[in-house]
Amino acid sequence: MIHANDLQARVQQLTERTWDVPAIQARHQKLLESGIPRKALDWHEIITHKEHILDRIQFRAEEYEYFSRN
Repeated sequence: MIHANDLQARVQQLTERTWDVPAIQARHQKLLESGIPRKALDWHEIITHKEHILDRIQFRAEEYEYFSRN
């Protein structure tokens, strides 16, 4: 369970982040035009780099949330 102090600290970090809005907008536009690209998945590679992949997903999700003002 997330504690209120942890959540407040995370919100503060996101507030202070420098957002690269043009890059986020370009990626968003590409997704709108082309959809999500298909990739050949290497399960061994995914398991090996699991934490890095999850961190990148979290980062991109935060960018899209910021960009879309959700």
